[in-house]
Amino acid sequence: MGEFHLVHWIAVLGVVAVSILPWGYPLSRLCRRAGKPPVVGWLAGSVGLLFLFGPIICIWWLALAKWQPPEARP
Repeated sequence: MGEFHLVHWIAVLGVVAVSILPWGYPLSRLCRRAGKPPVVGWLAGSVGLLFLFGPIICIWWLALAKWQPPEARP
């Protein structure tokens, strides 16, 4: 196996940057509707994607968590 060059780092960071919006936004909306901090969804969609389990763990966590949606504003 060869070395991990700067080009490889740029490619990996590019994949992470491109995947933040399509994964992070829906997961953050889902977390907000569940009454949880939306930052969990953003982290799962960005940093968690490096391990390829971030979105799966976030959805699993929401499935097991007690949903506490925010109160409707009058």
